[in-house]
Amino acid sequence: MADMTGTTGAGTGAPPGRDRKRDVRLVAIGIGAGLLIWFAVANLQNVEIHFWIASAKAPLIVVIVIAGLLGAAVAALASHRRRRGRDS
Repeated sequence: MADMTGTTGAGTGAPPGRDRKRDVRLVAIGIGAGLLIWFAVANLQNVEIHFWIASAKAPLIVVIVIAGLLGAAVAALASHRRRRGRDS
């Protein structure tokens, strides 16, 4: 007789293909993004940005968003390098 519960018989209670670490990582990323957005919206005043050669004025929200995107890009590159090193 067929099993009507739809379980695979593994007894884990989790749907097949579900990765708990991935879920936790996605929740952490969501919380971090929410905090970054909240912080950016709370800081709307204009600020002066000093580069090596020149200076510019921009809303602080733009500076925070650009810094967040650059940080995410660095983290993605580091993660990619770590995975690539493991595969070799």
